[in-house]
Amino acid sequence: MWVIRFLTAALPALSVILWGSAGVGLLGFVLLAGSQPARADVIELRASHWCPFSCSPDSPRPGLLVELAREALALFGHEVRYANLSWSRSLAQVQTGAVNGIIGPDLYKINSLIFSAPMILHQESLAFRSGETRPVTGPQDLEGLQLGAVQDYRHAPSLAQYMARHKADPTRVQLLSGEDGAGRNLRKLMSRRIDLVLEERSVLIYTARRLGLSDQIEILPYGEVDALHIGFSPALESSRLYARQFNAGLVQLQQSGRYHDILASYRQVEATP
Repeated sequence: MWVIRFLTAALPALSVILWGSAGVGLLGFVLLAGSQPARADVIELRASHWCPFSCSPDSPRPGLLVELAREALALFGHEVRYANLSWSRSLAQVQTGAVNGIIGPDLYKINSLIFSAPMILHQESLAFRSGETRPVTGPQDLEGLQLGAVQDYRHAPSLAQYMARHKADPTRVQLLSGEDGAGRNLRKLMSRRIDLVLEERSVLIYTARRLGLSDQIEILPYGEVDALHIGFSPALESSRLYARQFNAGLVQLQQSGRYHDILASYRQVEATP
């Protein structure tokens, strides 16, 4: 059984940018974007409260991905206006063009948006009460367990199919909507209203620290490591330009070392709402 109890940092070591060949290819965007006249816009981005990736807008630490978005797009004169909405509402608004983009979607799980380059890696995981962890390799291992998750989040295909089949059966699956889904699900876990929580690993670590539950849960990675992006609206003509400019800005942040400074600051993020 692989249980991650020794992880105390808000962002584990796996959370590094997917550079390599993708990063080299993005260098072309720097030249492309630099050849275009500057145009300062207000870019509206939305995300659910999903710390440490996207936190409270009025916080001095609004979230790792939020800070990267702001600094990368500021290089082209743009201002990012960020607000928290539930994941479902954020998706609906970006798909209709009511806002410019949503922070944090997976490329392979939501294919209708215009995606930026990868920003950070993440891993889906399962949280159990301490001493109650069991290996989970697929839905067959969930027999007799009540699974808690967040509505409209995209999950590994096998678990997504399992939740779709049993979403009307609260003895198997309980889905939350609204804000702070990770915190609410961990509270349900500790009150024994559910038996395990499906959530991203760094979010579980951060939220457990915030709630003082780090010693009371055990975290089991599930599924493949994947990347997080900004998803820009397919309904807005400006989206492809913003995606190109963001990609170019992200390369500049990485080359200057600023990307790694921001990443390091969230490894030591304070356990505050």
